[in-house]
Amino acid sequence: MDTIKTIRSRRAAKEFSSSPVYEETLLNLVDLARYSPSGGNKNSWQFVVITSRKNLDRLSETHPHCRWFSSAQAGIAIVIDPESTRYWLEDCAVAAYTIWLGATSLGLATAWAAMHQADNEAESERRQHFVRETLSIPEKLYVPVVLGIGSHKAPLPDKERPPLDTLVSWETYDKK
Repeated sequence: MDTIKTIRSRRAAKEFSSSPVYEETLLNLVDLARYSPSGGNKNSWQFVVITSRKNLDRLSETHPHCRWFSSAQAGIAIVIDPESTRYWLEDCAVAAYTIWLGATSLGLATAWAAMHQADNEAESERRQHFVRETLSIPEKLYVPVVLGIGSHKAPLPDKERPPLDTLVSWETYDKK
């Protein structure tokens, strides 16, 4: 699939089929993430690949919007030491999106589980504790996002997108 078609066809999956996702595929997705841009080229992220049913089912209990992990066949946690770079959140988001696009281009379904909430520090800390405990991640490391990966259970519908002219201003901001 070409890049533009991949970006336009990317969707969040909330149900996955029981088809396995192979180790080689998961390693290829993490390898793609290594090519993601990072602030100051620090490349500070690390990745935990999750394939055990026990861990995926446990992740489905992180918060109510993660129930779909119970049907995902794999997951990838993006892990970082926030002290390694001031751009830790941006770097992890770009790496996660690179994995998502790579999975989409391979015909796989993906979903994003936010473990970081900018507007709710207590909930972020609760989620961090839960995911660190589940995946044996050291306390000093942070997990902004965990991706669920699998095969599509059913075709995903097109999403309504806002008209381009409602999003774009030229030279100066002119939207109210």
